[in-house]
Amino acid sequence: MKKRLALLLCATLVMATGCGSSGETTATQETQTEASAETQEQETESEAEASGEVLTIEFFQQKGEEGPQKGYQAIIDKFNAENPDIVIEMNTVPDAGTVLTSRISSGDIPVIFSDYPTQMQFKQKVANGYVQDLSDQEFLKNVNEAALEMTTQEDGGYYALPYSRNYMGVFYNQAIFEENGIEIPTTWEEFVQVCETLQAAGITPMGLFGKDPGRVGHVFQCTTVAWVPDGVELIGQVANGEGQLEGNAEFTEAFEKMSTLLSYTNQDALALSDTQGWENFANGQYAMMITGSYAKGTIASLNPDLKLGVFPLPNDTVETTNTLSGIDAAICVSAKASDEEKEAAYRFLAYLAETENAQIFCDNDGAPSCINGVVSEDPGVAPMEELINAGQVHDWMASTINNNVVTDLYNVVQGFWADKDVEAVLKNMDLSIAATSAQ
Repeated sequence: MKKRLALLLCATLVMATGCGSSGETTATQETQTEASAETQEQETESEAEASGEVLTIEFFQQKGEEGPQKGYQAIIDKFNAENPDIVIEMNTVPDAGTVLTSRISSGDIPVIFSDYPTQMQFKQKVANGYVQDLSDQEFLKNVNEAALEMTTQEDGGYYALPYSRNYMGVFYNQAIFEENGIEIPTTWEEFVQVCETLQAAGITPMGLFGKDPGRVGHVFQCTTVAWVPDGVELIGQVANGEGQLEGNAEFTEAFEKMSTLLSYTNQDALALSDTQGWENFANGQYAMMITGSYAKGTIASLNPDLKLGVFPLPNDTVETTNTLSGIDAAICVSAKASDEEKEAAYRFLAYLAETENAQIFCDNDGAPSCINGVVSEDPGVAPMEELINAGQVHDWMASTINNNVVTDLYNVVQGFWADKDVEAVLKNMDLSIAATSAQ
């Protein structure tokens, strides 16, 4: 609106002052026009503020960790200061996914909200007409092409602004590696040798926490993507009634590797919570830990002096190593919002997509950015970012498999951590998938 007023004023002034002999305004006229337009624009903004014509927009975002919240708020404060006719208010609540689903069902859809555009639940929201198509928005041109393509919906459209990537990887204490002359392993054989070296030095090589089946499940997803290139697809086939996992050579080898991995971990893994595990790792009790990018900020806050690094869990060769990574933060607009609300939302998303502002978020969140030009200032995550940028990634299972099937498998794998029975876990996975798929 402000731009339209300014352009109208410019046109009026040009008509009033006339044209030079060459058909162009003089430099003096242009200067006067610009100054007058700027004055009018400032007056319009002041009048809007004075009359209370300020549009307040809710931004419902699902990341509960401190880092992303600080990053978003810093950008919001900056945007609100530069756009006095709009106020963006961030809303973050516990169990945000459930709350958002409930609000959508009741028709109380936030104008702007974050979601996970590669997952099946999001695709259903799009199919039901709850999410605005953003395909024609210019700000999407500033998104990494590979990240944007991950979010393509069934109609070929883009319904979210991809903002950051997540990943599961091997976090490691750089000081312990340096003190023991250890290089980052790039193959499974090298990884086992690293564990042997650390164990011989009296250091617990790997810290894991399995009290929560969900965290066990994250490790399971990480190892599946790392060691079974088509593992997610195989599970999906079984969920569709095609074949079985019992006797499958790839999954048999993967669980044998997991058994080896578990032999190098802390003995209390099944009784340990994630927060306690992160604290133990931050205090140097383990050399490595398999966890997600979501833990990076917490670990750093527990020990700011920790030299933290992360690398992909390796497969037998560098070429066959893939890492679990999906779109983490992605911003959407409600299709049910008014035209005025949508225009305000587009302005905010365009602001988020500016490299300078996306850098603010990345600096606080620590996860790889989806916005072109953003640079990570943490060299410790370089091995992970290199693999992600090379496209050697696979999305989370919920992007192609019913989430209930995936969640139930977490409990089965938790049982494997206790008994390490490879034959039994594959049989139990088949039974679990059959039972959940039939519901």
